[in-house]
Amino acid sequence: MELKDVVQALRNGWWLLVVGLLVGLAAAGVVTWQTTPQYTSSTQLFVSTTGTDDTSTAYQGNLFSQQRVTSYVQLLTGEQLAGRVIEQLGLSDAPSELTAGIAASAIPDTVLLDVAVTRTSATEARDIASAIGQEFTEMVTELETPEGATSSTVKVTVTEAPKVADSPTTPQPLRNLALGALAGLLVGAGAAIGRERLDNTVKTPDDVTRLAGVGLVGALVEDPALLERHVVTDEDGYSETAEAYRQIRTNLQFLDVDDPARTIVITSSLPGEGKTTVAVNLALVLAQSGARVALIEGDLRRPRVTNYLGMISGAGLSNVLAGTARYDELTQPYGDGCLSVLAAGPMPPNPSEMLGSKQMRSLLAQAREENDYVIVDAPPLLPVTDAAVLSVAADGAIIVARHGVTTHAQLQQAATALHRIEAKLLGVLLNRIPPKAADSYGYGYSYSYAATPEQPGGGAGGSGGKSGPARMIDHTTSLPPVPAEGGEARVSHRPPVR
Repeated sequence: MELKDVVQALRNGWWLLVVGLLVGLAAAGVVTWQTTPQYTSSTQLFVSTTGTDDTSTAYQGNLFSQQRVTSYVQLLTGEQLAGRVIEQLGLSDAPSELTAGIAASAIPDTVLLDVAVTRTSATEARDIASAIGQEFTEMVTELETPEGATSSTVKVTVTEAPKVADSPTTPQPLRNLALGALAGLLVGAGAAIGRERLDNTVKTPDDVTRLAGVGLVGALVEDPALLERHVVTDEDGYSETAEAYRQIRTNLQFLDVDDPARTIVITSSLPGEGKTTVAVNLALVLAQSGARVALIEGDLRRPRVTNYLGMISGAGLSNVLAGTARYDELTQPYGDGCLSVLAAGPMPPNPSEMLGSKQMRSLLAQAREENDYVIVDAPPLLPVTDAAVLSVAADGAIIVARHGVTTHAQLQQAATALHRIEAKLLGVLLNRIPPKAADSYGYGYSYSYAATPEQPGGGAGGSGGKSGPARMIDHTTSLPPVPAEGGEARVSHRPPVR
């Protein structure tokens, strides 16, 4: 997983970071609130030897003291000293309980000992630390006095007396909250990265190339309005969706400049990925450019095209293939006449056989001869073979994959189904991309398009003569215009989508 993938995973799973942060802060707050305050009081002891008048003897005595302090650390945390302190102060603790709150350490290369006592009472911690200093001094004197001698060879002196702590050592609210926040963010980041790694749905152009072996022909950001009416209308002429379909139209024209695909099958892996909506609007945007377009409702099992366009869905494709009617008798004009629609007709008992028949090839050839483009809305590839047999008879197929829904395996299997029968896969169209993910996954670039059509009265809205900005997203890399015969670039001026 590369750095960009990690960053993308964190952007997609930002809510997991927020949840982790909040949970971490809450957990730290609960722990802090439930923790009993602990107070620490410290004292420092100095170890020296007696009878060190000359320099040599003093040096030897200092080395002796440094060797001794290591052993004294063990004595300071031992139960024998704890018992003497308990007896002096009249504590109810057992020696093992008292030693649990005592910490001792020797400062390296010195003869100093640090002793820290932690208790729930600041005063009690000070008293115990003071008693340790007194009792340890007496203990060392007893231990270091040779038999028959009257004085000890080692002397312990309290150099820093213990004090009552002003604030508890634990809990430390700010530290706990900081650690809780850090832990929560780390857990949230791990969850976001793990979620992304476990997510096996198609989301990026890299996914498409790796799984299908072709590139994107377009990417459509989810438009809630199309979920109900399915068709891009005149009012949508300058919308992101309309511009995206225009870009798809341009990309199709440049897929193969020498031999452009004119008979195109629109299919998907499974139902519900938006193939029919794409087929309808692609046909509309091609017709809007002035091309003659035939839209064939090739999904004989679940026809939707005529329903989306508000047309009659009586006799149609199945009647033509059965030989009971002619193609030109059943096509219905739509809009300004550049688009003709052939409904599916009654559902036959053998859709796959009819779509793979010679009659279907002849029908496609006739439609191609009479039109500039033929768009066929086909069934999904994985449940049935209808789309595969149609794709062989067409110039190529486009697979519609729904962002975040179509799985890697489904797209790969759909592409393999076409490659296996040597049908031409023109590309994949990524559909219904969440707006927040449109820029995140790098579907090209965004730019402002400050040109809205002027309304009667002098301007947008009819006041002031100023045109308001209309945001337009170009979801795929723009291609250069094709040079015309005279050497100049041929540019197509197209009206809005109808």
